[in-house]
Amino acid sequence: MRFFTALFPPPRVVEELRAVLDPDVGLEWTKPEKWHITLCFHGEIADHRRFEALEGHEVPEIRLRNFGVFRGKVLWAGIDGRLNELARAAGADDTWFAHLTVAYGYGGQAMPDFLSSPWQPSEAVLVSSAGGVYTPVSRVGLRTSARR
Repeated sequence: MRFFTALFPPPRVVEELRAVLDPDVGLEWTKPEKWHITLCFHGEIADHRRFEALEGHEVPEIRLRNFGVFRGKVLWAGIDGRLNELARAAGADDTWFAHLTVAYGYGGQAMPDFLSSPWQPSEAVLVSSAGGVYTPVSRVGLRTSARR
């Protein structure tokens, strides 16, 4: 079992992203219910103290924007918005890069321009991952413009 801290997009953003992805393009798509932005990997032991310290941390408005590729095979949606401070508070190191993984096996397929609706994550989620199953372990509220 491994742990990570994540932000999950709201259903409307998930649907916007689903609408622009072509299921017949020959990629190994990740499941929309698993789409998330990883703020920090914890490894096999969750850092509960650091996770709980995120409570009330201010979070900016963000959007998904366009696509990119890691290692020539991992397709991701980019993040438009400044999450670096939140990721560092969660425990991310200097190599952290905000993204949402959407597929594996990318081979140069054309991807559309994309910009989702804006949103402010209202919570961070501590997630356990075992055998490809994600299980929320704990949640902390984040400070948004609506929750000041």
